[in-house]
Amino acid sequence: MKKYIKYAWPDEVIHALGDMGMIAPGIVQKQSYRLIEKSQSFILNIDSTKDRLLSIVPPLLASMIHEEKTQIILLGHKEELLSSSFDMREYNKYTQYRFITSYPGTNTFEECQIIHNGIDILFTTPTKLLEYIRRKVIDTNFVSYLIYQESNQFSNEEIREIKEIKEHMPLDCASILYGLNHHKDLKDNINTTLHECQFTPHCTHFIAEDAYFNSENKQVIFVQSYEDVLYYQKKFNTELVIHQFMNRASQYRIMHEFNKKGGLLIVSDIASRYLSLCCETVIHIGVNDLYQYMSHLTHVKGVMHSYIYDTYMTEKQLKTVLKQPVITISKEDYKKNQHLLYETINKNPDVLYTLEPDKLIAIIHHLAR
Repeated sequence: MKKYIKYAWPDEVIHALGDMGMIAPGIVQKQSYRLIEKSQSFILNIDSTKDRLLSIVPPLLASMIHEEKTQIILLGHKEELLSSSFDMREYNKYTQYRFITSYPGTNTFEECQIIHNGIDILFTTPTKLLEYIRRKVIDTNFVSYLIYQESNQFSNEEIREIKEIKEHMPLDCASILYGLNHHKDLKDNINTTLHECQFTPHCTHFIAEDAYFNSENKQVIFVQSYEDVLYYQKKFNTELVIHQFMNRASQYRIMHEFNKKGGLLIVSDIASRYLSLCCETVIHIGVNDLYQYMSHLTHVKGVMHSYIYDTYMTEKQLKTVLKQPVITISKEDYKKNQHLLYETINKNPDVLYTLEPDKLIAIIHHLAR
């Protein structure tokens, strides 16, 4: 039976994290929890599309267990709310708080009844929340936190609605700005900011002109979408895939199987966020954003070689930001393992003196490209 390390968090929340493969709360979760326990407003600078509320909801649930009457309201747009509601089911597995997702176009009468009877957590839009307040459907006296997801995306009208909403909140109601971009009117007077810790492992980065794969070796392939996962799963005939439509328990089961036994693992970008993989070779297909690329690498331990295929990022851009070896290679280089020789020379130029003539010629051709 799996043992859970306790950090003065309620067992219900620790067990839910354990089911998702996390032995204990992460650094950002612990920091958030300490601020929430103090009812302090703060900004959480994190990529909300990939974090999927994991840095903020478990700490909130842990805090709610200690309070007899408290409510949490998360404000966002329809797409964000639907995703948040899906993930909330896993975080709320053992706490079993009453929550509802509401946005314009849903069954207002049924939702009004549920909200009026009492809920603990509400995911909604500013427009919908203001409607509930004006119709006296919701009692805001026990709202302890208002959470704004990617608040910079709110329109001027939504910001006006939020200002009216805040007039109906208790004086001790705190705010959390969650995401990478925050509206200036909402972040004023919030002095505490938490950042996601990112560390890029030191490895050699290869920009490949074509997709090169050696399915005999242990390696991870990061792709952009669920459709890409299915395509490469069929192409390489592998059972090891992780995508966003799998539950967390299945994702972590496959992760542990890969770490232990190896093979070829295909992972979609959205599903990569909370994995902890062990592998020397990583391949990125279609990554065009440096933040996304670095995020993938932070979730793989022991990386020595990272291959980038189908990207608009240039060798110069990567070298400037990463401060690590970046080498552009051809298919011929890969087949003959010439790229590994380029890597060795990049790290130790004195190796050139020991090379045979044919190897030197290959190096000259590479530099001339």
